[in-house]
Amino acid sequence: MNEQAYKITSKQLIFILIGATIGVGILTVTSTAVRESQQDAWISILMGALPLVVGIYSMHLIGSRFPDLTFAEYCEIILGKWPGKLLALVFVVYSLAFAAIVTRLFVNILKIYLFPETPIWALSALILFTSAYLASKDARVIGRVNELMFFESLVLLAFILGAVPKVELSFFQPIGDAGMANILKGAYQTLFAILGIEILLVIYPMVQRKNEIVKAGLTAVAIISGIYLLVVFVVLGLFGPNAAEKLRFGLMVLLKTYNAPVIERAEFFFIIFWVFVAFRPVANMFFAGRYTVEKILNINSPGWVTLALFPIIFLSSLFPGNFDKILGLSTTIGYLGLLFMIVIPVILWFTAILRGVGGKKVA
Repeated sequence: MNEQAYKITSKQLIFILIGATIGVGILTVTSTAVRESQQDAWISILMGALPLVVGIYSMHLIGSRFPDLTFAEYCEIILGKWPGKLLALVFVVYSLAFAAIVTRLFVNILKIYLFPETPIWALSALILFTSAYLASKDARVIGRVNELMFFESLVLLAFILGAVPKVELSFFQPIGDAGMANILKGAYQTLFAILGIEILLVIYPMVQRKNEIVKAGLTAVAIISGIYLLVVFVVLGLFGPNAAEKLRFGLMVLLKTYNAPVIERAEFFFIIFWVFVAFRPVANMFFAGRYTVEKILNINSPGWVTLALFPIIFLSSLFPGNFDKILGLSTTIGYLGLLFMIVIPVILWFTAILRGVGGKKVA
């Protein structure tokens, strides 16, 4: 294996973390948060960023103790061969489930706005073929594609920023009226939208300058939170909490009201660009699952492993019956995501200290 091919810069790490997090959630996050916290949904978004910050430090805590090893490798050192492999396998299941759920959400949105007559299986296969090709590549390719797609996504932000002057600030008043309990519920309901940075467990040893990982991670969190905050601010500020709660894809409804001299149907123009953005979480988590399987089996066969995992994700993406069931599954998988982001890294770090393993200094 060419280890240098699996090295990325801290800048590319930022784009990978953003790419693993922002996808279909950008369309649904407003209605999800407003349902609980009403006009204080923007506060829920800010509070939802806190687990990401804690997660960055938690994953750096264990990663810096084993800077040259991936999650699967140091799990075996800390817990023993078979318990370590089992925990790594659970992470693989989580990664594939994440990819499958995002794929199905992606498909549902495409059917609503672009391909109403196309079968679900056909759209799912198309998305996964594209994602599988990227997932079979090395980390540098993943980093470059995520970087390219991030700058392409700035076109989408331009659409959103264009609506800011129309925002009615009275829709955000009175501030805090929803109550802390409901604000926290709103933050909890947006959980799946903020997941994805746990990919750091896999790509930590691939980053060239380990001393820049925390800074890069926090930068990614700031950008992720800023984008979600902007979306919630604009949709809530234009439609108000009562309407925003009922609009499942409030951002798309907003774009239908968008007036531009050249663009007649802004929502279609938007979704064409959004397609290139939304496949990133699928490809990134597919890569994380594929790479972890290779480490569990101690093999170097990215193509064959990707091929073996493809039908698992594909069939899983066909399983949920309707959109509400998919959202319910996403909430459930969110629990596991938080465990891998915060709880498990801390437990592994503490266990490593007790057992006296690891401890290599980060350069």
